[in-house]
Amino acid sequence: LESRLMLNNLADWKEIWAQAPAEGIALAMWRLPNQSQQVLLQDVRGGVRTDSDQLEHLGPGFLVGPFVGQPYFLQASSLLYKSMSTQTLNKPLQNSSKEDITQKNLFKAQVAQSVEQIKKGQFQKVVLSRIDLQELAADFDLCDAFERLCQMYPTAFVAAIYLPELQNVWLCATPETLVSQDSEGIFRTISLAGTQSGLDAAGNLLSPSEARWSQKEIEEQAYVSRYIIECFKKIRLREYIENGPKTVLAGNLMHLKTEYAVNTREYAYPGLITQMLGLLHPTSAVCGTPKEAALDWILQTEKHDRSLYSGYLGPINLASETHLFVNLRTVQIADNQACYFAGCGITEDSDPEKEWQETQMKCQTLQRVINASL
Repeated sequence: LESRLMLNNLADWKEIWAQAPAEGIALAMWRLPNQSQQVLLQDVRGGVRTDSDQLEHLGPGFLVGPFVGQPYFLQASSLLYKSMSTQTLNKPLQNSSKEDITQKNLFKAQVAQSVEQIKKGQFQKVVLSRIDLQELAADFDLCDAFERLCQMYPTAFVAAIYLPELQNVWLCATPETLVSQDSEGIFRTISLAGTQSGLDAAGNLLSPSEARWSQKEIEEQAYVSRYIIECFKKIRLREYIENGPKTVLAGNLMHLKTEYAVNTREYAYPGLITQMLGLLHPTSAVCGTPKEAALDWILQTEKHDRSLYSGYLGPINLASETHLFVNLRTVQIADNQACYFAGCGITEDSDPEKEWQETQMKCQTLQRVINASL
């Protein structure tokens, strides 16, 4: 494993990204929440599908799981490190999303149909997603966009990946941990659901204490929390710490969050991260409750392929740590087109217009930044 501790030239990273497609190299670039160090991993094999049910045995690398199907493993052929850029934008952020009336009407109809299914008892909650296609600006640069996302969303996991098999790039700034385990053996997962704007009418950032949650949003987050506890029960895990729910700010949005932690060494839970990944994914925060019925409805109702959206991604077995995040606030980039993904949790009390507006807010998390140059 080749590892260079500090390669501070952003131009070098841009050159690596430019050359990768021709050389069949898979790439993953990321910055962990609340950190300044950025990492660029190269896999000369191009990334491979894996059916391994033991993450601990995969070795150092980066794991990318789709919404449905086997994950890709990018082996760490080399690792490069740099600090976050201190450059600033040379043009202002702006919301570029315009409402597509046809897509809006389709999505609202899908929400209404889902509410009817819930009332019939088919499932309790389902998470529907949609896409928003936009042309990229002529001067779009992936590494610049990555840098800007790191600056704008310091508490998010920011990542960009390229897989030769898919022939596209995925860029995300996600607030949601799926599973993680640090070098001290502390396992963590979170329940994150419920969404409202973090900005007031004048566009100023609100304090989490100013959030007001509806019964619908509280119940939506409670479904996710209950599912995590049910997963613990399935493997007879009782020794966990629960903290929340509390309001957290993620970019320009607020969510309800509950944290769970387990000391795997103190209570002898080897392989917990593998077990919980298998049980949790796809979580009720991106799929629904019960999982099987909600998944069937999603595959029947949505007209697009989620691919890597609402899957998971992150570094594994690096410095004895693993950090996997749900692939949210994400965009798929191919040629000069950007495909933004956003979803929302549907319950019996859902209002189609409000759910549409929630997906608009989530798309804008990236759209405000994606075409702004450094």
